[in-house]
Amino acid sequence: MNILFIVDPRIPVPPHDYGGIERIAAALASELQSLGHRVDLIAGPGSHAFGGSLVTHHEPGAGFWSRCFRKIWFQILSLPALLRADVVLNFGRLDYLETALRLSVPLLCCFQNPVSQSEMDWLHRRRSKRLALVGISRSQIEDLSERERFFLIPNATDVEATPWRAVAAQPPYLAFLGRVTKNKGADTAIRVARRCGMKLRIGGNLSKEEGGPEFFENEVRPALGPDVEWVGPVDDAQKQVLLGGASALLFPIRWKEPFGIVMVESLANGTPVIASRCASTPEVIEDGVTGFLCDSEDEMVEAVARLGAIERTACRRAAEERFSVPQMTRAYLAVIDRLLGGKA
Repeated sequence: MNILFIVDPRIPVPPHDYGGIERIAAALASELQSLGHRVDLIAGPGSHAFGGSLVTHHEPGAGFWSRCFRKIWFQILSLPALLRADVVLNFGRLDYLETALRLSVPLLCCFQNPVSQSEMDWLHRRRSKRLALVGISRSQIEDLSERERFFLIPNATDVEATPWRAVAAQPPYLAFLGRVTKNKGADTAIRVARRCGMKLRIGGNLSKEEGGPEFFENEVRPALGPDVEWVGPVDDAQKQVLLGGASALLFPIRWKEPFGIVMVESLANGTPVIASRCASTPEVIEDGVTGFLCDSEDEMVEAVARLGAIERTACRRAAEERFSVPQMTRAYLAVIDRLLGGKA
């Protein structure tokens, strides 16, 4: 089968450090390639091929004409790969798909970010058949009128390639990993760790989004010290060390995140997750078994004190049974089979 992946160009596939969507696309493409499928990829600079062609496209500038040019040029770039494809898996922006939507090639739209009803309306005005929708959590799609049309496929991580620890490192520490933004709650993680008397190691990239730099300078940098360490962006090997040695991952999000991949990566390392009871976290974390779901900062502090009740083997087992790349790939192939059979 010839499968075309389309991914936004901001971060390469696979990513060098931060890049959740790009990491999922790379894992799925690699597994499909290993199963004998031809995988073509349209993605940003620095991306790798997966046995098929690689077409590089670039992020537009801030100006109106730059955005227009990039969108029009993408239609030209993508046409040869679209004509060759048996099916298209789109992980990128919908408004770049005009050519794909006008052709008859089956299209699977994989939504990794929040989805709005206006996006769904735009899409369905242009394509009603040979179209499948994939969401990554019930929380992500619960407000959409089309939610019954979605196939739910949780994100995954390469569990087999992830070493895990049955015992956390000594001296103990807590970990925070993700974009250092207010929505992700790095400031909460700092306060929780300090109230528990434990060291906190913070990994992740500094966000350029509105308010991101100010949040780091005002809320995070002044708090750094011997007990709060700023690790910075981490690659896969560094991530495994950071998560694998931690007593727990703190995931105190303040927004409706569709699916925090770092939760699954933590479980694969055998590390429990202490998370806000928010958005998709109850769909990933089994409270009291693979971590704790909390409604307040006080509850997070209490959860750290209860970490002895969590078996790290249970965390690893959850990753193996629910969030492995082969399992995710089988689910995508099942949707593709329905789509090619005209049932989606």
